[in-house]
Amino acid sequence: CLVELRRLCPQNGNGTVLVNFDVVTPDAFDSQYYTNLRNGKGLIQSDQELFSTPGADTIALVNQYSSDMSVFFRAFIDAMIRMGNLRPLTGTQGEIRQNCRVVNPRIRVVENDDGVVSSI
Repeated sequence: CLVELRRLCPQNGNGTVLVNFDVVTPDAFDSQYYTNLRNGKGLIQSDQELFSTPGADTIALVNQYSSDMSVFFRAFIDAMIRMGNLRPLTGTQGEIRQNCRVVNPRIRVVENDDGVVSSI
């Protein structure tokens, strides 16, 4: 699996290649991804690390989701309901980041100034 991923997605690739999160049941919505993590075949390295780190809180969740699909579905439903209840910030309450990794610089204009603006 890793050899195939490295072939499909070389380090200096163009980032346009799509791969399935789960090669066992790629067209099904199920908890196989968590079984893959338990088997050391997680697609996303950070997910695999979170499962493989001794004492990590996420180990119990991965074990539950991989062994009981109804637990996974219930958790997914609950998460979707919580996400649906989020109220996005609008207007001046929030911001659309120019770069998702960096908070936009704050610009302040002072009344009766000489036209100079500065980043806070």
